Amino acid sequence: PRYKNKITGRNIVVYTTQAISKKQLKQGIINPSKTGIYLKTLVPTSQIKQVRLVPRLNHYVIEVIYEATEKQYELEKTRVASIDIGLNNLATLTFNQAGIKPFLINGRPLKSINQYYNKVKSFLQSQLQENQSSKRLKKLCNK
Repeated sequence: PRYKNKITGRNIVVYTTQAISKKQLKQGIINPSKTGIYLKTLVPTSQIKQVRLVPRLNHYVIEVIYEATEKQYELEKTRVASIDIGLNNLATLTFNQAGIKPFLINGRPLKSINQYYNKVKSFLQSQLQENQSSKRLKKLCNK
């Protein structure tokens, strides 16, 4: 007989196919019962298994679980691609086929974002006592 905490007392709500409106589902709209939620979907209605409402820090996430078939691909064993992972160049791709240019994925912007995140996180942690957290720190990690 106590109320649950506003943040930590929230639970995942699972709607099976029986609790989803059949009329709306035939029109390509997912509508869990007793909610005002309407989601357009391109997934065939026979493949939808569940809809979940998952609470996060300051919002909810709607997960639609459906069954998908795996596609079988034929491999061409003569074609080979090589990937080199790094920091400044996040990935370098080369191929053994003539005419396909190798390309680089620049990792410096990602490195800069990570450095800024670490800087803000360390500043926020320095304002707190040891082994404590805050709303701002949780929101920073949530992004």
